[in-house]
Amino acid sequence: MDSNGEAHAAMTPINENVCISACTSKDDFDKLKQGLTLLEQAKVYDHNRDYYAAIRHYRDGVDYLMDEFMSRTCANEQSKEYLRLKCHKILNRVDILKKLIKQQEHETIQEAINNDEQQKDSES
Repeated sequence: MDSNGEAHAAMTPINENVCISACTSKDDFDKLKQGLTLLEQAKVYDHNRDYYAAIRHYRDGVDYLMDEFMSRTCANEQSKEYLRLKCHKILNRVDILKKLIKQQEHETIQEAINNDEQQKDSES
């Protein structure tokens, strides 16, 4: 909780080895921070099964991380590799969520067809 008594989701650091000091300006650090915030929000949406919002936040968060990754010329290779792998894992999760959405949509359509057929059978 902050000084106003408001609860905030804990934001986990990317890794201790990520070269935060390589930021050339406050804007660079803000991009990284915004990306991490979006990823934390995505996890909450994912947990609550709001997959559309989760996908949107995961993608936006990865965009911010990739911007950061591309703009860092002095970051060490370990930090860059960690960011790359993290983004890859997140995008894999996005693919899984897309499949879940497609499966849910298929099940919903199939259920509607079955209900329609049952209704027609009961009318005749």
